[in-house]
Amino acid sequence: MNAAVRALSTVDLKDGFSHRLLCFPPAGATVLSLRGLTRDAAGMEMWGVEYPGHGERLAEPPAASFANLADGIAREALDHFGAEGLSRFTLIGFSMGAFVALEVAQRIHGWGLPGPAALVVVGACAPQSRVPGRFAKADAAEAGRLLDQNALAPVVDHGDCPELREYALDLLLGDLRLTDSYTGPARVRLACPIVAVRGEDDPVFAGGDDTLRAWRVWTSGRFTDAVVPGGHLGMLVPGPCPDFRALIRRSLFDTEPVR
Repeated sequence: MNAAVRALSTVDLKDGFSHRLLCFPPAGATVLSLRGLTRDAAGMEMWGVEYPGHGERLAEPPAASFANLADGIAREALDHFGAEGLSRFTLIGFSMGAFVALEVAQRIHGWGLPGPAALVVVGACAPQSRVPGRFAKADAAEAGRLLDQNALAPVVDHGDCPELREYALDLLLGDLRLTDSYTGPARVRLACPIVAVRGEDDPVFAGGDDTLRAWRVWTSGRFTDAVVPGGHLGMLVPGPCPDFRALIRRSLFDTEPVR
């Protein structure tokens, strides 16, 4: 079985303080979709999560539930980094990955362990604001429409290759169904800061920022909401994007919301 936690970039921690990031891909994506973040990751130790049934874990059966998925990731991360090491990590979840990251953080908290240092959620409404059954009847045609519009995630660069496109659609459709079956997290409040981020052109938030700011209830610590240029997940697509490094630093340590 291939490991779920993968190194994306590392730094020499002996040189001083470094941000440590554990990133969770969006629906239909593999850990490779996170590599673009490393262009702004100077001074950061960045790790990514590969879900079962995705990428180099393609031979494994997909997760049967969010609970199963989060359990496996939380236990592997704890084994890999140790409780103290994991407490220095900021968890960053993109779209579907935001819910996985929240579930992982809740498990760490529920086991009586410190950390994580913070939770950053990108392109996701608060879990209690989700529309139940939205993708209950999703099929390959619906997944293809979402893929072509980049409405959910940059999955893989399939270009004109039919085999790669079919692979991308299979991943996306499976994750849509997994997300649709998600009943939401336990009512466990974290103590760490939460930073909720959306793109200014993200259609998910066409109705306003209430569902973004609703993430506030999931922590007793500091909450920050941020609006950045781009669409649903502009940080992960080629081209102009927000300064990821500056966003993380300002979001975690400024007292005012990042706008």
